[in-house]
Amino acid sequence: MQNSKVDLSEQVAELIDLMDNAQFVTSLTGAGISVDSDIPDMEMMDDVFGLFEESTLESQPKKFYKAFHKDFIDPIFKTGPNLTHKVMASLEKEGLLKGIVTTNVDYLHELAGAPNVADIWSTLNVNHCLDCGRIYDINILRNDVPRCPVCNGLISPDPVFRHIATLPDQRKMADDWMAESDLTIVTGSNGYYSHTSNQAIVNINPKLNSFDRGAKLVIRATSNEVFQELARQMNLKV
Repeated sequence: MQNSKVDLSEQVAELIDLMDNAQFVTSLTGAGISVDSDIPDMEMMDDVFGLFEESTLESQPKKFYKAFHKDFIDPIFKTGPNLTHKVMASLEKEGLLKGIVTTNVDYLHELAGAPNVADIWSTLNVNHCLDCGRIYDINILRNDVPRCPVCNGLISPDPVFRHIATLPDQRKMADDWMAESDLTIVTGSNGYYSHTSNQAIVNINPKLNSFDRGAKLVIRATSNEVFQELARQMNLKV
C-alpha cells in the first residue's frame, strides 16, 4: 500500500506517462478489481470449486443458487460495476485502451460499458438450460432457482456449464491483443492468464504477485484507489 497520497499521485502520473507513450495499451484484470463490487475473490470464498459445479447444481439446486446469489448475482445487480470498471470503460471509449482481457466471469466490464472485452473464462451473461440447451442472458439469474421458461430445465451459468474452461475464440482474441500490445495494465490479477505485453507491464495490486518481477511500474494500492486518481488526473467523466 502507498505510504501517502503524494506517492500514489506520483505513481499514477507515471502510469499516465507510460500510456501517453504507448501505441497499443491493453488491460488484464482479475478478481481483485471486483472486490469493491462486493464480489469475493478466491481467497474469500469457501470451497468455491466444490460448490459451484454442475453436479452440485443438479443435486442441490437451492443450495447452489443460494451461495451463487450471495457471492455473485446479488452483488452484480445490487452493487454493479465499481469505479475501476467505469474508468476502464471510459478509457476504451476514448481510444486510450484497446482491449480488456479478464478472467472474471461477473460481466461487470460490459455492464460498465466497455466495448472490447475478452472473457476468457466466459461470462454470466451466457446461461444454458441443462435440458434443452437454450441460452439466456444474465437477467434469468435474478430468479432464486433459474429455470428454462420453455421446458423448465435447470439453468447453468456458462462458466459452471463449461467447468471454467478457457474459451478458444476469447483466448485467441486475448492473445492477439497481447501480441500487439506495447503496454499492459495488470489489475487485481493473480496470473491465471499470464500473457502480457512483452514491452511494458504496470502491475496494480495491494499484494505481492508474479507480475511484480517483470513490471516497469508496481503500484501497491487497490484498483479503485488507483483509477480514482487516474480519472482525476486525466479529467475523465465516469
